[in-house]
Amino acid sequence: MPKVTFTDTGDQADAEEGGSLKDLTKNQGWPIAYGCEDGVCGTCIVEVKEGKENLNEMEEVEDQTLDMMGMKDGNHRLCCQCKVKGDVSIKGM
Repeated sequence: MPKVTFTDTGDQADAEEGGSLKDLTKNQGWPIAYGCEDGVCGTCIVEVKEGKENLNEMEEVEDQTLDMMGMKDGNHRLCCQCKVKGDVSIKGM
């Protein structure tokens, strides 16, 4: 079972493989803001500290939103768009 680490606090949680990172962070009560939850508003941006290869491929809407925000650097993702495939560490923004 993949582990997700929230580096702001050091908290860890088990994730369902292929499960939503958004659902996991909400269930854990980790302080990540959510707005539209559709990958458009950019409020749920996180920095992926480790394991970016263990998240699903970025789709067009997320890619465009990160580009518009100047955060399309390979280290940032929109939490609402991520599916967990393996261990990952994230930092809130």
